[in-house]
Amino acid sequence: MSTNTLKFVLITVAAGLAALTVAAQDDSEIQAKIENAMSAAPSAIAQDASILDWAFDADGKFVVLREGTNGWSCLPDDPSTPVNSPICLDEMAMGWLYALLTGEEPNVTAPAFTYQLQGDEAFSNTDPGATEPAADHWVSDAPYMMVIFPPDVDLSTFTTDENSSGPFVMWGDTPYRHIMLPVGDRVQDH
Repeated sequence: MSTNTLKFVLITVAAGLAALTVAAQDDSEIQAKIENAMSAAPSAIAQDASILDWAFDADGKFVVLREGTNGWSCLPDDPSTPVNSPICLDEMAMGWLYALLTGEEPNVTAPAFTYQLQGDEAFSNTDPGATEPAADHWVSDAPYMMVIFPPDVDLSTFTTDENSSGPFVMWGDTPYRHIMLPVGDRVQDH
C-alpha cells in the first residue's frame, strides 16, 4: 500500500471516528474544549478565533467546534502530552501544522505565529517525528510563542538549547524548524 493510500485510509477512518466523537459530546464538553482552546492566546486573538478539535473531518481537516472571523485557529489541550497544552495558530502556522501532522514539506512563505500560553511538553527538541521522550525526558516549555520562518531565513544566530532562558530553535535541522519564544516561567520537567 502506498504512503498516500495509507494516509487516505487513516484520514477516512479518523473522519468517521471524529463524527461519532463530536456527535457524542454534549454542549458542556464542547464548551469546556472551547474555553480551554481560548486559554492558549491573548483574549484579543482567542475571542474571534475558530475553535477546532483534535479529531479530523472527511477532508482531513480538524473538526470545527466554533467558526471564527480573524484568521486564527485554536485547539484545546493536546491529549498526547501530560500537561495542559492548548494552542492558537495563524493561517500560515495552520498550514505548517497540517504539514507536520502528515509528514509533508511545509509551505511557509511568510513568518507564521502561534501562542501556547499554557506551556507544552514535546518528545524532542531535535526530532519532530519522535514518538516518545528520549530516556523519559520530555522537553518542557514555559508558556511561549512560536515563530515559524520561511526556509531561506537564517536561524543560526539562535541557540538550540531548550534549557536556555531565552529564544531557541526547535527542530532546527528539519523543514519544521521554528523559534520558541518563552513568555513565562518554565513548567516542570518529567
